[in-house]
Amino acid sequence: MSNNIQGCKQLFGASLCTAITLITSSSIAAQVQMAKLNNWRFYPDTKKLEITLSSSKTPQYFYLNEPPRLVVDIPDTLLGKVSTQQNYTGSVQRVRVSQLSANVTRIVLDLAPGSTVDANKVQLQPATRQNPTRWVLRPAIVKVAKQSSNFQQSPKSQQPTTPSYIQLPSTLPPITGLQQQPFVSVPPLNSNNPTLKPSNFNNTNSSTPPVPTLPNYPVIEFGQPLPKFR
Repeated sequence: MSNNIQGCKQLFGASLCTAITLITSSSIAAQVQMAKLNNWRFYPDTKKLEITLSSSKTPQYFYLNEPPRLVVDIPDTLLGKVSTQQNYTGSVQRVRVSQLSANVTRIVLDLAPGSTVDANKVQLQPATRQNPTRWVLRPAIVKVAKQSSNFQQSPKSQQPTTPSYIQLPSTLPPITGLQQQPFVSVPPLNSNNPTLKPSNFNNTNSSTPPVPTLPNYPVIEFGQPLPKFR
C-alpha cells in the first residue's frame, strides 16, 4: 500500500514538472516571435525610408488623407531605443514612430500640404532576400495639381433685353390736303385692242391751237407791173 502511494506521488511530481516546462517553453517561444525595431532612417533627398528589425517581419503600409500621410505598421514588433520623431523640409515634413498596440509598431510619414502618394508606384521591399530584417520604403510622393485661380468668372446670366419701340397712338388724324393719284388701268396681254387708251385720255384738253391768217396778196403774172399798196 505504501508503495502505491509513493508511486502516485512520483507520477504527480513528474506531471507537474512537465506542465511547468511546457508553460515556460511557450512563454519563451512567444518572446522569441516578437521582433524589435532597432533602427530607422529617412533620406529627404530620395524620399526613402529604411527600417531595421531584430528578426524577420513583414511590414504593411497604407495611405490616409486629411492630413495626407503614409502609414507603415510592423506586426509582432516592439519599439526599441530609437528616435520617435524627426522633422524635415520638403514633401515629407515629419516622421513619427510609436507603439500602436502591444504587438504593433507604427511609423507615420506626414506629407506637406499639396502632396499625395501614387499608389501604383509605392514600393516596400526587403533590402536583400538574404536579409529580410532590413526593409526599404519608397513612397513615390507627387504634387497635387492645383486649379488655376486666375480664371475669368463667367458673367451672370442676364435676361435678354427687349428693344423699346415707339408707341404710336391708336387713332391717327385723317390725312388732308393730299391729291388722290389718278387711277390707271392696264389692258390685259391678250386684249384685241392693243391701242386702248387710258380712261383719262378724253379728259385732256382737245382744243387745237389757232392757225395764223396770211394776207391775201393778188397773183401777178409775169411781165405785169407791180401793184402799189397804200
